[in-house]
Amino acid sequence: MGEIKSALQIALERAEKIGKASKDELEKEEWIRQGKQIASKYLNKEIESLREELSNVPPASIQEAISGAMDTLIRNIALPRDRYQWETINRAAQGIVELKGSIAMQVTQKIKELLTVYEQSIDQYKEQVRMQFQAKLGGLQQAIMQQYGAEAAANIDFESLPEFQQEMMKVRGEIDSQFNHQLQQLKDYLMQI
Repeated sequence: MGEIKSALQIALERAEKIGKASKDELEKEEWIRQGKQIASKYLNKEIESLREELSNVPPASIQEAISGAMDTLIRNIALPRDRYQWETINRAAQGIVELKGSIAMQVTQKIKELLTVYEQSIDQYKEQVRMQFQAKLGGLQQAIMQQYGAEAAANIDFESLPEFQQEMMKVRGEIDSQFNHQLQQLKDYLMQI
């Protein structure tokens, strides 16, 4: 298993590399950093076109800048935790297509389909877990209904129970593992084209 490094260790290693790096290597790193910044501005809607912004990069350094931009865009494609994350995912996919063309369009479409299936799977398993909890706690719900009325029993929120949350974390972890593997393969392919 790989060693987990602290931020300080990573910074020290980077500083050591910089000390040994040639002028060309430093310049390449700078253009990669610039590409990442351009992609970040694009994702934040500070700029409209990646191509237009990258047209200011010297031709000798364009590949490094594109590589940095692609890295940032691909990092922003992840399993969605909520509906709001889709805006960033769609914007990142749009940027990738702008940089890499029709082949990337096919791959980003597969990614979006995968993420949609992921969300459907989470929703489906959540409903199954919810039904299991309703069945387990049916007696409790019946007792509340007898003592406090049908309205009180209907207001029981199974999803807020710690046991429900634990079960969902376990289920989500298993689903995430399966989908992350597939997503990573598609993202790796995007970096290669």
